[in-house]
Amino acid sequence: MSQQSSPAVKPRVVNRFGRELGYNLSAIFTGSIAFSIAIALFSAGISTIIIYVGVFILLGALYSATAFAAIERNMASWATGQLPPTYYKRSDSASKLRRVLSPLTDAQRWKDLLHAVVSFPVRVLAFSVTISWIAAALGGLTQWYWDRFLPEANTELWDLLDIDARYHVWLQLVLGLFFLATLPAIVRGLALLQRVLAVGLLTNERQALREEAKRLSASRSSAIAAEAGTLRKIERDIHDGPQQRMVRMNMDLEAAKRKLDPHDQATLALLDSALEQSQGALTELRALSRGIAPPVLSDRGLIAALEAAAGRSPVPVTFQVNPDVPPRLPTAVEDAAYFAGLESLTNVAKHSHATHCQLALDVTSDGLWLRIHDNGVGGAHLGKGTGLAGLVDRLAGVDGTLNIESSPERGTEVTVFIPWHDSFEESVFSCGLNLEMCELL
Repeated sequence: MSQQSSPAVKPRVVNRFGRELGYNLSAIFTGSIAFSIAIALFSAGISTIIIYVGVFILLGALYSATAFAAIERNMASWATGQLPPTYYKRSDSASKLRRVLSPLTDAQRWKDLLHAVVSFPVRVLAFSVTISWIAAALGGLTQWYWDRFLPEANTELWDLLDIDARYHVWLQLVLGLFFLATLPAIVRGLALLQRVLAVGLLTNERQALREEAKRLSASRSSAIAAEAGTLRKIERDIHDGPQQRMVRMNMDLEAAKRKLDPHDQATLALLDSALEQSQGALTELRALSRGIAPPVLSDRGLIAALEAAAGRSPVPVTFQVNPDVPPRLPTAVEDAAYFAGLESLTNVAKHSHATHCQLALDVTSDGLWLRIHDNGVGGAHLGKGTGLAGLVDRLAGVDGTLNIESSPERGTEVTVFIPWHDSFEESVFSCGLNLEMCELL
């Protein structure tokens, strides 16, 4: 295995050396142009910024620096391996002027400009050392040939050191071998030095990852909101379509039963069976509709839906709402909060043996809070199959959390928290949390 893989290593090493050598020798040319343009435009922009012309000159400096930064990233990636990602700030402003001026507020573009300046001496160093090392290696290895063409009066280093002329060629050969042997390491070191500078100034991996995470979070939030909206549409379609038809069919069956001859027992039995089946189907449709979203939640919002749920509870419920809670919230948030409150109230009625329950709804700058506290016997736990475990999965869809504190002395307190997402946080707070009417969707 090792004998078969070793020949493949040499081409990779030679290929890498060739790329790094080409990088060190060519970077100075693009670097010289980038340095000249950056210094000229930046100086002109700063000196004329008082008359506003400098603003646009600085924009030109930033745009040109960004272009040369892209070239440098491609060259460094080609020679030394892929660089970390880079993110540039994007302006979503409706104003065309603000979009044009947005590069002035982008830190990465200023880092590109800084790189065009500070990388120039590094590129000069890389070019000079690489050329000198190659010249020293070639000169030492070939002096035995071209030394005869030098004038006799020429004074060399070995003459100054008073070394016998017979050893000059051998000393030059040893030095040539040394420079040749160390050339790959020197070339690689200089290439990596330029790469380090490029990574430090031309990339911002953390910001790029943050923006990617933000984009994925917004995409996920949009998908969740779209799913919730679709489910509510299905609920409305069920309520306005099949459910109403089933009600009408029940009424028709009842009317037919009343008009039928009471002595026709066989037909009466068929009607009773059909009526029973239709009523069962209607009950299942209503249960399905309520499982998606009750009409009061779709029509009037979370506060009204929780009030209705509290009113239906066999255990007396005190419902407290912070005045800052807006009338409507994003669909996914309303659905998750409503079913969390409904399941908690159901568990209070079934398992707590409580005589009173408190339901509190609040909002902060971080998100939505829902607290359900009863004075029952406690013992609630996610692993006991009380339905609370299913809430964890539902809340996970909106990055929500569920916390339970339960003891025989203090009863059970369920705390639900749903954070604001970037996709709708601005919608909530731009309207003001204390406004009575606020369209969020």
